[in-house]
Amino acid sequence: MQSSGEKIILVLVAGEFLLGFLGNGFMVLVNGIDWIKSKKFATVDLILVQLAISRIGLLCTLISISSQLICCFAELLVNKSKVVDIFWILTHLSSIWSATSLSVFYFLKIANFSHPLFLWLKWRINQVVCMLQVGLFLITLFINLLLFTKTYNFTFNRENNTKAFPEFQVNGSQYITLQVIVNFLSLLPFTLSLSSFFFLILSLWRHTFQMKLNATGSKDSSTEAHVRAMKATFCFLFLFILFNLSTSIAQWSHIIPNKKLAGMFGLPLMILYPSGHSLILILYNSKLRQAALKVWWQVRCCLKRNK
Repeated sequence: MQSSGEKIILVLVAGEFLLGFLGNGFMVLVNGIDWIKSKKFATVDLILVQLAISRIGLLCTLISISSQLICCFAELLVNKSKVVDIFWILTHLSSIWSATSLSVFYFLKIANFSHPLFLWLKWRINQVVCMLQVGLFLITLFINLLLFTKTYNFTFNRENNTKAFPEFQVNGSQYITLQVIVNFLSLLPFTLSLSSFFFLILSLWRHTFQMKLNATGSKDSSTEAHVRAMKATFCFLFLFILFNLSTSIAQWSHIIPNKKLAGMFGLPLMILYPSGHSLILILYNSKLRQAALKVWWQVRCCLKRNK
């Protein structure tokens, strides 16, 4: 019998999953239709499609984990699914590197610096994005899979089968070491996105100062582009921090007295990351925002006709 707290968490998880699935599916659909019409893919659209597909996979993985956590928590602690864990690693890394590529793309496309290194990167923006989305993604994926095989070599010992949620022991020092390494690998894309965010702030400050000197006003298309890119990047960084905190809660829930509720507590925050950030990207992308408004107006018209 589920408690009231578990039921509330279950409703939140279901609602966030539905919004995230619809939002990411909408991004794929709009960009796919645009590709069919124009026969070409812009770099930013390609990043958004890869990001949306990876997050659909991540959402499905999180829902699979959620169902196991709710229905058979005791078995999940001892008998973990290798397939689910591998899919988790693949979708999580693909999602974070796609989001990082988007942050770097915004920085190189919108920011304005005269440094030779920046100009060199800006001129090769497509190659830089490809290196992030493919090169570094494959490297971190390979390292994570190696750590994954070591993790599954740990021995899990059930101590008391009569308990509702049996205790288990792992090789503590090695497990902690692996978790530290895995979290450390996430710092690289996070640092790149954070650096892009701060350089965008610096570029906006320089641009605003230049406009004030020239007495041309305080707002223009470049300023608005800076602000939109900064908001999208900041939301990604904030939600990614929440995601990692909630993941840590779920990973270490076995040492908390109320294991099941502690493990379930982090689920809404984990699903908020792939769902919320994608909805924010729709809001700040002009093409996706206009398409969403068209769909909204069509839905409203259909509802009025049916009344």
